[in-house]
Amino acid sequence: MTDRPPPRFQLVKGDQYNLALGVLTSFILAACKDVRGLPPFLKMQLRAYTIWNLAFCGVRIVFGQSQWDPFLAANSFGICCGFRTAMCQGIDENMRRKLCAQLALSGLDLPRWQFVLTDHAIHTVPPLVLFSALARRSQHVHPMNCVYAMAIATWFAFRQGAQLDSSDIYVPHPWRRAWLSIVTSILCTPSLVDALIARNRGKAALVSLVALVPYLTTRLDPGLRRKYKFEYELARHTKPVAEETAHKPLPRVASTPLPGRGEFQ
Repeated sequence: MTDRPPPRFQLVKGDQYNLALGVLTSFILAACKDVRGLPPFLKMQLRAYTIWNLAFCGVRIVFGQSQWDPFLAANSFGICCGFRTAMCQGIDENMRRKLCAQLALSGLDLPRWQFVLTDHAIHTVPPLVLFSALARRSQHVHPMNCVYAMAIATWFAFRQGAQLDSSDIYVPHPWRRAWLSIVTSILCTPSLVDALIARNRGKAALVSLVALVPYLTTRLDPGLRRKYKFEYELARHTKPVAEETAHKPLPRVASTPLPGRGEFQ
């Protein structure tokens, strides 16, 4: 029995999945939050987990990391279902308005049709392409890929906002239901890929239905639209005031050291 050949551009000897490259990519993306001089719109995009996932897909393509495909499939499916749940009932329009406000600083606009087209290109297409590739190669998804996907998703949330509620990064949304959708869809990925490989349409439909339960229950909630429309308008009007206050230095008191001098002489 021959050993499995090492992946391309292996950073650590013996790392059969080249996880070190993935960790390095994560650290670079996380550091972008603190890079000065970047345009506000670009900074906002780099704080979105969808952009992180697209960056992982880009690294996978450029460096030929096909062993990442099972992880990327679980991660992409979780992002797709989580975003659909978080932005259902017209909440995505609030997201579009927030993006428009950022783009307006550069004299640009984001019509509804462009927003919807981009939304499906970055959220819907990746899991479909990855599922198709895995099924074509009869490559199964090991459950550990689900653990990795949930670990990096939670690490991202705490790195960017120090909490699971990412309403400040996006717009006010039902974040608990979104996380339930993310976890459910990620955990359903191995069974869904198995069904696609076996061409078992009944099982694939059943697993897909289970993965969509959080989305469907959120979609049918009658009071959701009104609640988050109000929260978005409230956040939109109070955030500029909060940001302006945050940048104002506190008044100096007698015990405050003068600028350029340390506390101890």
